[in-house]
Amino acid sequence: MASELQLVAITADGSASTGWSDSAVELLDHLEACWSRFLPDSDVSRLNLSCGEPMEVDPTTCTLLDAMIDAWHTTEQRFDPTTLPALMAAGYRASIDDPQRVTILLSGAVRLDGPDATTPADATLTDPTLDDVEIDRAANSVRLPAGLAIDAGGIGKGLAADLTVAHMLRAGLDGAMVSIGGDISMGGRPPDGGWTVLIEHPGHRHDVDHLVGTIAVGGGGVATSSTTARRWQHQGNERHHVIDPWTGSPSTTDLSSVTVVARSGWLAEAHATAAILSGSEHVIDYLDRHELSGLAVAADGRVLATEDLSELCSEPGFELESEPATISRGGTK
Repeated sequence: MASELQLVAITADGSASTGWSDSAVELLDHLEACWSRFLPDSDVSRLNLSCGEPMEVDPTTCTLLDAMIDAWHTTEQRFDPTTLPALMAAGYRASIDDPQRVTILLSGAVRLDGPDATTPADATLTDPTLDDVEIDRAANSVRLPAGLAIDAGGIGKGLAADLTVAHMLRAGLDGAMVSIGGDISMGGRPPDGGWTVLIEHPGHRHDVDHLVGTIAVGGGGVATSSTTARRWQHQGNERHHVIDPWTGSPSTTDLSSVTVVARSGWLAEAHATAAILSGSEHVIDYLDRHELSGLAVAADGRVLATEDLSELCSEPGFELESEPATISRGGTK
C-alpha cells in the first residue's frame, strides 16, 4: 500500500502465540491484491474495466464498497472515492513504489441496457454515482455502472487496518493496533492510559521535536489527510492527491493537514479527507457537526482544534506535550 506498516499486540501475560504477525501481514497482502488500482488483476481494476457488467469479487471487496458508499453519504459527499479519473488527469497514474505499475481506465464508456436499447430524444442522461453501485453479498458480486471508477486510496488503508485489528483479536490477542501509513485502527484492551498517538506537524515529518502534540485514544481509528505528503510535478505545476470532487482538480484548501478520531479507521480517513476540503474557516464547524475530535494545521502554521484538543493549539514550536490530550468524542473512550 506504499506505506510503512506498524503492528502492536497486547496479551495478558506479555506473550503471544507464534505467527500472529505473519498472519496479519498475509491478510494485508491479500487486501492489497484485491484493492490496488495498480494491479491489473485486482478486484478494483477489474471493476473499473467491467463496463457495467457484474463481477465476482472477494468478500472483502464488498466490504470496501459498503464502506465507500457509507462514507460518501456520511461526509455529505465531500469524501468521494470516484474521483480517480481526475486524479489521473492531475498526473497520478503510476505507483509511487513502482513506476511500471500504471492505472488503466477506459475512456468514453457508454452505458447501455441491452443491444437493442434506445434512448428517447427528450431523456436526460446523468453521470452515475455510488448510489448506482449494485452489491450482491450472497453471490459476492458487484456491478459498477459504466462510467464510474473507484480508488481504494486512503479509505482502503483505514479499512485494511480495521480488518487486520479484528483478525488479530480473533486470533486471541487481548489488544491490537495497526498503522498503515499513519492511518491507525485500535481494538481490544488498550495499554494503560490508552493508545498514545503522536501527531506530526506536516512541515516537519518524522521529527519528534516538531510535533503538534499527542493524544490518548481508547480505541477506534485515527487518520490524517494531508496535501503535503504526496506531491508531484505535472505539466509544470505542483500537484497533490486530495481532489476536490466539485472541481475535479487538486483542492486549493488552505489546510496542510487534518487529523480526525472516529469509531473506525476507514471512517476517520473519510472524515479527514472531507474536513481538509472545508478549509481553515470551516474545518472545526465540520468536525463539531459530526461530533468528532480532531485538529488541523493551516498552511501558515496555525493549529486549529476541537474544544477537547484545544490545549494543542500552541504557538509555532510545537513542543511535545508532557501528557497526551484525552479524546472526549469520536473514538472509543
